[in-house]
Amino acid sequence: MSRELPPLFCAESGDGEPVLLIHGLGASHRDWRDVMPALAPHYRVLAPDLRGHGSSPRQRPYNPERFAADMRALLDARGVDRVDVVGHSMGGAVALCLALCAPERVRRLVIANSVPSFRPRRPAEIAEIAFRIGMMGVLGPKRLGRIMARRMFPDPGQEAQRALLEERAERNRRGVYLESLIALSRWSVRERLDAVTMPALVIASGHDYFPVDDSERFAAELPDGRLHIFPDARHGLPLEHGEAMAEIIAAFLREPGEHQRRVVE
Repeated sequence: MSRELPPLFCAESGDGEPVLLIHGLGASHRDWRDVMPALAPHYRVLAPDLRGHGSSPRQRPYNPERFAADMRALLDARGVDRVDVVGHSMGGAVALCLALCAPERVRRLVIANSVPSFRPRRPAEIAEIAFRIGMMGVLGPKRLGRIMARRMFPDPGQEAQRALLEERAERNRRGVYLESLIALSRWSVRERLDAVTMPALVIASGHDYFPVDDSERFAAELPDGRLHIFPDARHGLPLEHGEAMAEIIAAFLREPGEHQRRVVE
């Protein structure tokens, strides 16, 4: 018999319509440090740590479907019937799983620096997954965190972002990270995007691991999708341009009418 997972850690701030922020692989609620206070004056913002991440308890399995079930349980525990969901990177996969398994709970969907299939197709994608598995397996979370911080935040003025990423990466559990990454590399809902019928916004970065063409295709395949591109940003968008990202999210959540499919800023 499986043990019941203890409550997830969840930061909460603000009052109003609820917004759920779901972080990425090896991250935590702290990645939303600039997004959360920008949204809190107008929304009730929930920023949990996924199981095995941050301050939440460890308990297998670690995969997008299980994470999404945890998010559903979290909403029940917090008395939230319907919510706007924002997912970053692996959190985007979790958000899509939540939208598909409980569409009645999701009003609007924001997917940032993410795609509907993490199954590697290109040589570069295969190499990226192999690199992360090898680095985490051999060198561990601290060394991998340093490498990823310099890749994601290479500019001289981004010392604070690098320091935060390195500090929280050092706390990652090797087994949690590897199991989550392997599960993610096998995950896809591309064939089910026609069932994601709520309004959805795809946010992309011009220098992400994922080509902008993939984000354009993703937004076009969603029944009610649109796209926003940060042309000079990289994968760590919530830490790199958190306040600007929050503005785009808030504008999307407020807008009752039709959206342009592509907005470039």
